[in-house]
Amino acid sequence: MADNQSIIGRGAIFKGKISNASTIEINGRVDADIKSDKVTLGKNATLEGSITSELVVISGNYQGKIKADSVWLTDSSVITGEINYKSLQMDRGAALNCKIIHNWDERKLKGKKAGNIDDEIAEDES
Repeated sequence: MADNQSIIGRGAIFKGKISNASTIEINGRVDADIKSDKVTLGKNATLEGSITSELVVISGNYQGKIKADSVWLTDSSVITGEINYKSLQMDRGAALNCKIIHNWDERKLKGKKAGNIDDEIAEDES
């Protein structure tokens, strides 16, 4: 896994798209869409863009849309945008100005709701 780890150092500025990194650690300024297994945003870091990941740990400033299984917002995090999560941990002091959505797999949610309504209609008709 160490081969697939990417680090953007403090003071570095990166713009673009990041994918195929199993782990990415950001300590600088990034304006990018990221697809990675794990994304860590350091205390002095700023990230603008979408994140799709299994685990996201944010300690810095983030603006964008997160889709992740697990999200951990530390006491120094500042979040603007949207968080779609299955598991969320937020430390006291985290600042959020965003939409927060649990269990972001909308197709599964819509399928369950529609299935229940159809079942009820079918039962009423018989």
